[in-house]
Amino acid sequence: DVATPVDVEREVGIPTGHVFHQSLSWPFVESEEERGMWGVEIGFDNIFLCGSGAKRGGCVSGIPGHNAAMKIIGG
Repeated sequence: DVATPVDVEREVGIPTGHVFHQSLSWPFVESEEERGMWGVEIGFDNIFLCGSGAKRGGCVSGIPGHNAAMKIIGG
């Protein structure tokens, strides 16, 4: 099967039809501000992203969940 983003949005209900919610960002620091961060911080204390919309991870890699856990336990 082939599906366009419009098909995905209509059939699955994902806004904009982007299955990863936003473009993937692999495990590399993209700016100086990100250095030393896990890529799961969102600007609120004790709230971290752990799904495919997180920085430096996504798809079905498990990277965001790992990074959120490492941030929480202080790794």
